[in-house]
Amino acid sequence: MIYVVVVAIVSVLFRVLFSFEYYGKEIIDSYKTNGRPYIVCPNHISAIDPVFVVIARGRGRKLTVMAKEELFKIKILGWFFGKLGAIPVARGTGDKAVLEKAINDVADGAGALIFPEGTRGNGNDMGKLKSGAFAIAAQTKADIIPVRIIYHTKDGNMKLFCRVTVVFGTPLKIEDTQLDTGSRQKIREAKALMEEAYAEMLEEYR
Repeated sequence: MIYVVVVAIVSVLFRVLFSFEYYGKEIIDSYKTNGRPYIVCPNHISAIDPVFVVIARGRGRKLTVMAKEELFKIKILGWFFGKLGAIPVARGTGDKAVLEKAINDVADGAGALIFPEGTRGNGNDMGKLKSGAFAIAAQTKADIIPVRIIYHTKDGNMKLFCRVTVVFGTPLKIEDTQLDTGSRQKIREAKALMEEAYAEMLEEYR
């Protein structure tokens, strides 16, 4: 109940602070009813990126959002992000408890939000994709939904009152990626497909 109220309040607030639009919502909506495990994989530019994705996704079970632990050091922000489904991740530690929660939530159909770059990029320039999200998809037989967040500013970085676009892309389905085979080659192929999807969404909606 608290999650629903917080999302509703934040949705109103962010629509005052930003010109916010989203596309492909029917894609994420289908996963609320089709029972398929899924992982939402946005590009990463700003600390508030997860908020835009959660708002664009709208109603549904609480996503597990893997967020860096620094966001939780300020108590009120930690509480806020926690109510939105975020769990702190210590960079480079391979926290087993956090990983297990993400795996369990994905397998249970609640879904998880994971930034495949692992850290924030600079504007529209994305970093190299890490293997974490793909490894979880392999273990849970989950589809991966690429999401492109676009801040319509000169440098592509977030600015207050700027226009923000969130695009849900075509899912990479487990039967197509064959990530569940555990093949490193399949992970490389899936990463290449994700990179293509990110580039195409940026080109179309920028």
